[in-house]
Amino acid sequence: MKRKYQYKNIKTNEVVEDFMTEEYVLNELGITIEPKGKNGEMTTQQLENIEETIDWFFSGNWIKEEVEE
Repeated sequence: MKRKYQYKNIKTNEVVEDFMTEEYVLNELGITIEPKGKNGEMTTQQLENIEETIDWFFSGNWIKEEVEE
């Protein structure tokens, strides 16, 4: 079974569920990404950059918590 996580802001108590992290972070940063792959998909580099951006964003005032199902 895949573990589920959420991020909780320690200052505002705002919660972002794991499946929403990419959309949330890109929206908060005002980033729009155009897929650069051959068939209109994201490239490996784009996916890695998005992952790193998400990690960076939540490294500040956020706590990663495991969610019970």
